[in-house]
Amino acid sequence: MRSGYEQIYESLIPKLGECDFSEASGRLGLSLAPDGAMTVIFLGREYEISPCGINPTDGMPVNVINRIVLAYYALSKGAGEPVFSYVPVYNFIGTGMAFGSNLKWMTDPLGKAFSGDYDKFRETLSRLGGVFEGKLSAGGYSWHLRILPKIPLRIVYYDGDEEFPCEIRILFDENASRFMEFECLAFLEGCLVRAMSMTAKTGSIAGWEQDG
Repeated sequence: MRSGYEQIYESLIPKLGECDFSEASGRLGLSLAPDGAMTVIFLGREYEISPCGINPTDGMPVNVINRIVLAYYALSKGAGEPVFSYVPVYNFIGTGMAFGSNLKWMTDPLGKAFSGDYDKFRETLSRLGGVFEGKLSAGGYSWHLRILPKIPLRIVYYDGDEEFPCEIRILFDENASRFMEFECLAFLEGCLVRAMSMTAKTGSIAGWEQDG
């Protein structure tokens, strides 16, 4: 039986068939291949976006949620440039939406995975395309990740101590909501958390995913 996520992805494929890839690629910062498909680097892997769907060019399996996120980005009507000022994902929650503002549980697995091991965090984020920005006055380590061409992230590592556990914060460019609604940005954060957790565990950016 197809999952709900698979059904969502399949519903997006006909919309990709109607998309003007030439226009969208320029506006969204995607590469346009000679055959008319778009390509993008997402979490260290190259993907092809075509009217037939979205597939990683390395031929390895990929979770359907990654496909959904990339489809929504390709179909976005957003325009503009990042402002490189960063906020947590819950800042994009619209009024009347049934989500609480405390979404820290989404990144809790990262704090556990990298507790006391900044070197592993550094190696993992570097594999996924992250670039070190510097050490913060508050003691954290700040990293930049262009997870999608118009959606840069700031990822901050705070090591734990006797009072507080290790914490990793994922912050979005303030203009991210021009390109994706809150629910999809939350999915995007989930893709990153999963990629960081599994890359740290396996030492690879691919090969651990499952279709669906």
